[in-house]
Amino acid sequence: MNRIYSLLIALALLAPAFAVAEWAEYPTDNMNSRTAQIQAKVESLYRRGDYKRAHFIYSKELAPLGDKYAQYMTGYMYLMGQGVEEDKIRASAWYRIAAERKTPEFLAVRDQLLRTMSKEQLAASDALYLELRKNFSDLVIVMGLIVDDLPNLDAKRTGSRLSGGTGSVTVIDPNTGASVSADHLRSRATRAVQARLDFVTDKLDIGDIRAENAAPEVDVLWERIHDYLGVIDDDMDAYVANPPN
Repeated sequence: MNRIYSLLIALALLAPAFAVAEWAEYPTDNMNSRTAQIQAKVESLYRRGDYKRAHFIYSKELAPLGDKYAQYMTGYMYLMGQGVEEDKIRASAWYRIAAERKTPEFLAVRDQLLRTMSKEQLAASDALYLELRKNFSDLVIVMGLIVDDLPNLDAKRTGSRLSGGTGSVTVIDPNTGASVSADHLRSRATRAVQARLDFVTDKLDIGDIRAENAAPEVDVLWERIHDYLGVIDDDMDAYVANPPN
């Protein structure tokens, strides 16, 4: 067990640089300057031993954005009893969420922890993992962003023309509050929605959907995501076959 905890602690010390790298191929706008500030704040809190506040930020502010390092740290703090009651099963479920993108470091700590658990503990981990996936899975988060951005594909409806009534339509950028052309906002939203749709359809292994045709497909996509997330995708037999020493 000491070897396991050594690996877990080593990963916990990787902190901000690792967290930033985790966003590289994740199609959201969540990794912005504000998020970076929150990450720096929570790392400072953690290193000072303010575990209760750190756990709150990891689990309530960063984990819902798809921050896999924050999801990992939420589990790690459950495992170590830092700021929360020690809970190995809850820790394992969060580790499984954090390992969703198959990042080698997160897979390693997930697998090492799961191999220490009994069949009963693994079953409890399964149940909690399925619940966490409903809110913290990449598919759910990205699909939510698609729904939020779809109205911006028709940005001109909320715009106002510049003086003279013949110029470009301008709208308020929801991200910055600045005035931008409707064409610019619509083009940016279309690219973002398309990238996210590609992510979702690839995960679900279904045909391509174009951003401009996405609105009628939203309900169907949510249904497919619900079905996909209801199935355990970890090879749990591998852990049961290697019971704790």
